[in-house]
Amino acid sequence: MQGLHLRYKRLGTFFAVIVVLFGSSRLYKYCSSNPTISPEIATSVSNIIPKEPEILETTLTLGSGGSVQKLLTSFGVTKEAALQISNAFSQYQSHRTLKSGQSFYIRYKKLEDGVQIESLQAQPSIDQKVSVTMIDGCYVGKAEKINLTPTVHVFEGNVRSSFYSSALKAGVPSKLVQEAADVLSYVVNFQHGIKAGATFKILCNALKNDQGNIVKIEQLRFVSLHTNGQRHEIYSFKDNGKIRFFDSNGNSVVRSLLQTPLNAAKLCVTSGFGVRRHPIHGFSHKHKGVDFGAASGTPVLAAGDGRVVSCGWYGGYGNHVKIRHEGGYETLYGHLKYINKGIRPGTHVSQRQVLGGVGMTGSATGPHLHFEVILNGRHINPMKVQGLPTFKLTGGSLKKFEAMKQQTLKEVVEIIQTKAVVAE
Repeated sequence: MQGLHLRYKRLGTFFAVIVVLFGSSRLYKYCSSNPTISPEIATSVSNIIPKEPEILETTLTLGSGGSVQKLLTSFGVTKEAALQISNAFSQYQSHRTLKSGQSFYIRYKKLEDGVQIESLQAQPSIDQKVSVTMIDGCYVGKAEKINLTPTVHVFEGNVRSSFYSSALKAGVPSKLVQEAADVLSYVVNFQHGIKAGATFKILCNALKNDQGNIVKIEQLRFVSLHTNGQRHEIYSFKDNGKIRFFDSNGNSVVRSLLQTPLNAAKLCVTSGFGVRRHPIHGFSHKHKGVDFGAASGTPVLAAGDGRVVSCGWYGGYGNHVKIRHEGGYETLYGHLKYINKGIRPGTHVSQRQVLGGVGMTGSATGPHLHFEVILNGRHINPMKVQGLPTFKLTGGSLKKFEAMKQQTLKEVVEIIQTKAVVAE
């Protein structure tokens, strides 16, 4: 009898739990606290009560020509919900500013009829975050400003194969590497003047986010390169409202002529100045310039300020441009793939102005730039041209520069020491 009574008691408990499913909270409280419920009955009840879908997280990346709406529908979101989210998001970032590769962090649920987005978040710029969240069944957008803090940062490293690649491996952004290479190109021969083992330091103004990560490089302030027993130091200094780059003595590093009229990171010397065997004609003769190998179409820059003497087709030179500069200098650029429309005889050009693109017109076996420097009618080695500084600081400006230089060097040392302590 006692066993029969216990069986009826358990059965009564089961029916009490079933009643809970139809709204009796009092019975549910009673039954949930009843120690006589068997595990089998509890499992049966849990299978009857529907589970709340788990909230999942992932990151979606926008493809070329994509939109927020298309991105979400391809993920399984209904067209109506995707449109609502897209409209809410576009209040803070226009569809026209979306770029391939932009990422969207989403929190979502998987339902029987598709995917339900709980929230979507993106960062269209370094100082703004946009989010769309479901509130009471509707999607609401919001923009938040990200606080950025000015800071000073130092990159340092050793040159292995090239300055450019070594700086990139050291974490220097490509734009900053190019700027540093441009100013160094006035004082260093990138083909022969930088040896493996050279060391460099680059100081710049930057912005960091709340996590302490550098998110934007604002200005190159200092670059040093120690190679072949020589130390080159270049400083950024604002004088009379204009930012220029100077060496340690206050001389402008900008010279009247560039030794290499191409992007310093995109060239290699394929043939030097002097007697050589011609690759096409087969006889030896004096090579009056230097050949820089580079990809077809690479921009060719004016080596200095001057006036165009001639341009167009010129025998074995193919498409060429010839410029007359001050001090009796002339420069010639041969085998060009094309010449820019604004370049014609009599036109004034500025240093680093693009004249055309590297090609292989005329007598050439591959794309390269043939570059000549003529001084008072005599050809000289372009790699040994020592152009004069275009500007020198004096008086009060020189005193301000000296004070800035000492402060800059102090900052470099302090930052490097701090990094060393953190690393330990």
